[in-house]
Amino acid sequence: MDSAERYTAKNICRLLVSREIIVVTCHYRLGFLGFLSTGDDVCPGNFGLFDMLEAMRWIHSNISSFGGDPDNVTLSGQSAGAAAADLLSFSPLAKGLFKRKIVMGGNSYCHWATTNKQEIREYCKKWGKRLGWKPKETYTTKREESVDLFNFFNGLPTSKLGMTMFFSNTIFKECQLPLAPVVDGDILPHNLKILRETQEHVPSLVGGGEYEALLFCAIGLLRGTEKEINSAIDVLSKKSGLARSKIEAMTEKVYGDSPALRADSKARKMFYVQLISDVFANYGNYRFMRDCQRRGTECYGYSFDHQSKQMWGWLQHVVPFTGGTHTSELSYLFDCNYMSAPLGMNKTDKVVSEMTADYFTNFVKFGTPNGPNSHHPLWERISSDDEKMKLLSIKPEPEMKTTLYGDRMELYEDHVGMIYDEKSTAPITPRSDFVPNIVSSGSDNSLHILVS
Repeated sequence: MDSAERYTAKNICRLLVSREIIVVTCHYRLGFLGFLSTGDDVCPGNFGLFDMLEAMRWIHSNISSFGGDPDNVTLSGQSAGAAAADLLSFSPLAKGLFKRKIVMGGNSYCHWATTNKQEIREYCKKWGKRLGWKPKETYTTKREESVDLFNFFNGLPTSKLGMTMFFSNTIFKECQLPLAPVVDGDILPHNLKILRETQEHVPSLVGGGEYEALLFCAIGLLRGTEKEINSAIDVLSKKSGLARSKIEAMTEKVYGDSPALRADSKARKMFYVQLISDVFANYGNYRFMRDCQRRGTECYGYSFDHQSKQMWGWLQHVVPFTGGTHTSELSYLFDCNYMSAPLGMNKTDKVVSEMTADYFTNFVKFGTPNGPNSHHPLWERISSDDEKMKLLSIKPEPEMKTTLYGDRMELYEDHVGMIYDEKSTAPITPRSDFVPNIVSSGSDNSLHILVS
């Protein structure tokens, strides 16, 4: 989605480079260019991840020429870029290329961070047919079908291989990325359970918007209607394999769903946004933080609780309410207007922007958001005995808060945690002579590499 051009060199220099770090933005292939996969050795996929890996290797080899320290690199990403950064942190191929990570609005624990071989194969076949692929009535082997499908995609112009998030039922109603990384036996040689247990864990800064799903309501034109709530319950029932009545019991217990709540327009919209936010990002963030607790890995959590109506721009008229949401941290960290608002930051926005830049660049330089001469409130790390997982509420007057990842996430896990189970599936076995030749100048804005 979008491009690093939106950041602008001027704002990167003003907010980040001025704080004595080097910022490298990485463009990588998206859509079918980045993640086409036949689910076997014909086209294992993960081209986008390999693009990022090559950028990291280049930085490790060359950043000293720009005054950077190759042994003090922070890998950072937002949304799909956050999931990718987290996945790369567990790849043996990326070992030694970075020291810490920042994951914003997503991570590898989110159920959409990866997909399985069969699902991505079927999705690519479906889209191949839409784009004109005419499969044979029968194939001698499954692999023969894979070769035919790959050759078809390989012959298409790159303009046909992109995708869009707008009005996508798969993304907004099912909270699922149809094209995503897979366990390919190469850059991800094992399933995530094994990788997490066998690879080194690094200090992390993790979090998201207070109401992550508000942005999806805006660009998916979702209003929190009763019909949309029922659709979300149907999706959760399908994904979990649980009866619809059990999902309804969960929404009642976790969110207070009831006829009275649904009759109250304001309360109904809040319930819908909280539910979709939990499904998409909050529960993944909770699991990430809890895993850091269990391992004793240094981790700082945040909730981005500020986004002014001025920064929402015209989109404030198509959301149930306004607040911090998916991409809010990027809007303030880079002063990039994701909402295409006609006005820039107001005075309060600028205070939040400068403060966010201080906290994040301190983490890049020192491994803690609390710099040696910081005048901001202390950002406490998540400790092993912190049952409520205190997060920094990023707003004009920041404070540690305990309201987001308390009992709600535990109740949510008790009811639908099986949706996020990482199956121990066998990886694709790639061919040693596999050389894909699908190339493009496609780009994304969501991976950044920060060097002190």
